[in-house]
Amino acid sequence: MKIKWIIVCLFWLAVAGIFAAEPKDVSDCGLLYYAKADFAAADNRAVINNPYIIGALFQVVWSEVEKQDGQYVWTELDGWIKPWLDAGKKVAIRIMWSTSGYWPKPYYKTPTPQWVWHKGAVSAFHKESGTEIPLIWDPVYREYAERFLTEFAARYDGNPNLLFVDVTPGAETNPYRFGTISQRTPEFHAEFTKIKASDGRTYTKELWIGTVKEWIDTAHRIFQKTPLLVTLNVGGLGTEDHSVEIGDYCAAKGFYVGQNGLSGQSFLRTDSGRSAAFVRWAKQTKLFFEMAQKSGGNTGTLMEVMRAAARIGADYVNVYPEDVLRGTTGQRNSDPDAAAALKYGHEMFNRKGTDL
Repeated sequence: MKIKWIIVCLFWLAVAGIFAAEPKDVSDCGLLYYAKADFAAADNRAVINNPYIIGALFQVVWSEVEKQDGQYVWTELDGWIKPWLDAGKKVAIRIMWSTSGYWPKPYYKTPTPQWVWHKGAVSAFHKESGTEIPLIWDPVYREYAERFLTEFAARYDGNPNLLFVDVTPGAETNPYRFGTISQRTPEFHAEFTKIKASDGRTYTKELWIGTVKEWIDTAHRIFQKTPLLVTLNVGGLGTEDHSVEIGDYCAAKGFYVGQNGLSGQSFLRTDSGRSAAFVRWAKQTKLFFEMAQKSGGNTGTLMEVMRAAARIGADYVNVYPEDVLRGTTGQRNSDPDAAAALKYGHEMFNRKGTDL
C-alpha cells in the first residue's frame, strides 16, 4: 500500500510540473528596429509602417537626460517614441550605463552626468578614446544611478506600449566595453583593476558578480509592471564565463535574457555552454538577440541572421537600422533579399517550435 501511494504522489507531481510549464505569450514578440544614435530621431514613416517590424528599441544615455542634478528632461526620448506609438507600434528602451568613446556621438564619451563625479563618485578614464567608465560598485555612483532608474520607472513603468526595459548593469554585464577598448588597448585591463572607488574598493571577480546581482535586485524592486531585460556577456574581466550564472539569476526573477552579437553562424549547436542555457531559459522567460553588426562580413546575410534567431527560438531580434531600411519598400537602397529576410523573421514568431 505504501508503494502504491508513492507511485500516485509521483504521478501527480509530474502532472503538476506539466501544467506549471505554461507556454509563453508570444503575441508581442517580433523584429525591432534598432534606433541607435541618429537613427532614433529619424521620423521615417516607411520604416515605421513596415509590416514586418513590430517596434523600435531606443538607447537612453543618463547624462543626456539628467544634465543637472535632479532635473530630468525626457523631451527627446518622448519625441523619438511618439511617431511609433502614433502608428500603433511598440517600443523598447535600453539604458546605456557604460559606453565607448570610439562610437560616433560625442555623448558616448561621458554617459554619466558630470555632477555625479563632483559628488564624489570615481570613474575609470580610458585616455585613448576619452571614455569615462563608471565603477558601478561605487556607492556614490549607485546612489544617483538608482535614483535615475527610479525616476525613469515613475514615468514609464507600466506603459502598455513599452515592451521591456534593458537595465543591463555595466557593459552587457562586463565592467566596460571590451570590443572597442580592450581590443585596442589590452593594457587597460590591468589599469582598471587598480582604480579605487570612493569607498576604497577595487575590482575583484567576487565584487563584480555581487554588484551585478545587487543591480538586478534593485531594478527588480524598482519596476513593478514592465518586463526587464539583461543582455549577457562573460560577466567579468577574466577568462571565466559567468554568463550562465547571471542568466540563471535573471531568469529566476522573471527577467528576459539576451545577447548582443547575433550572426549567421550563431547557435549552430545548442547542446552546450551558453547556447544550451538559452534553450533552458526559453522555457522560463523570453529571449532577446541583437545583431552583431549590420549584415555582411562576419555577420552574414540578413537571412542567415534570421535563421540563427530561429534556431535558438528568439522572441525578439533587434535588427540594425541599415538592414531595416534596405528591407523597406520605397527606400533608396531597398533590396528584395532584405525584405524577404525580414518577412521570414516576422513569420518566424508564428512558427516557433517548428523545424526551420
